[in-house]
Amino acid sequence: MKFINKHFLLMYLFIFAMIGNCYSAEEIIAPELTTIDLEQQAIENVRNSKLNHELADQYLNKALNVIQIAVKKADTDSNEFLRLGLSLFSLQIDTERYKEAGVTLQMLVQKFPENPIIQVYKTAYSNVFEFSDYRKSLSGLKESSWSRMPVFLNSFDIITKSFNLHINTRSNQISIPQKSTPVIIILGSPLNPDGSLNNPLIKSLTKGKLAYERFPNSKIIVTGGRAKSGVTESYKMKQWLVNNKIPKNQIIMEDQSYDLVWQTMNTFKILKGLNPKASDIIIITSASKIRNANAVFKQEAFDNNMLDLRLHNLATESKKYNIYDSLSYAEKVLIIKDTLRAAGIWMMPGMSF
Repeated sequence: MKFINKHFLLMYLFIFAMIGNCYSAEEIIAPELTTIDLEQQAIENVRNSKLNHELADQYLNKALNVIQIAVKKADTDSNEFLRLGLSLFSLQIDTERYKEAGVTLQMLVQKFPENPIIQVYKTAYSNVFEFSDYRKSLSGLKESSWSRMPVFLNSFDIITKSFNLHINTRSNQISIPQKSTPVIIILGSPLNPDGSLNNPLIKSLTKGKLAYERFPNSKIIVTGGRAKSGVTESYKMKQWLVNNKIPKNQIIMEDQSYDLVWQTMNTFKILKGLNPKASDIIIITSASKIRNANAVFKQEAFDNNMLDLRLHNLATESKKYNIYDSLSYAEKVLIIKDTLRAAGIWMMPGMSF
């Protein structure tokens, strides 16, 4: 795999040297903290990163620091070390420390080669690091006796197809059969500090309005529970749509979520309760996020046994993002991470598979 030291001993020393860089200062502050205490601190910081978008990077780095210390304190042959190591890997991915994440993952592969979660992670991320490794790893997973492996084999197919997704930027590119019951899903994003809608969100709402005008029998779901100045994203989104002549009774708010995976899971709870049932969904977000959203919604459709649900995408455009360019390293990693999370691997601190 690209960026990964193939020599286990050197790699093992490297990761602990890396951990040690942050260890001394924190240990002086609280040398009595146990691995459980440290993990709880990490959980709190991860939670705060979801609630405070502007400070997300700061909180994630704090979580990473304490997990690094916890890894050093743990018995290297224990299940605790495995769990903390996976949390460390996930936080390194979230903070875009891809070289360090590669080293951590390879160390875990060497120490726990038969663990199915490690095998899934190794295969999924080798799709980004080095495609030839991906083919080899995927062949190995197909021989696995683990009962849940078919779920993740399906996830890999979703991920690969989302890398190559055809992106729609106009509602007239979407074809839905007559007598269908479509649902338009407009994904939220953080509000401005004063509680007003940001420009990307207004663009998404405008796309949603145009889609509704094309498919006027649609329900509209607006998502997002992060609040600013006492109002949530979904509340402000609904308010904008009503002010722009969309019937209030056609709009459903999902106002509990703080990130894409959570938005998607809650949206499917709403979809399952609709009568008549949705035949098609149109997912609306920015062009830079639409592939990731498509992958997570595909995974949730699989998880909820709603395979007959037809998914369509509609993206807002930006001069800074060309939909025809190759995906960046960070985009691919984000699609992998969120799709696997939707499939059931939650390896952030305090979240278990």
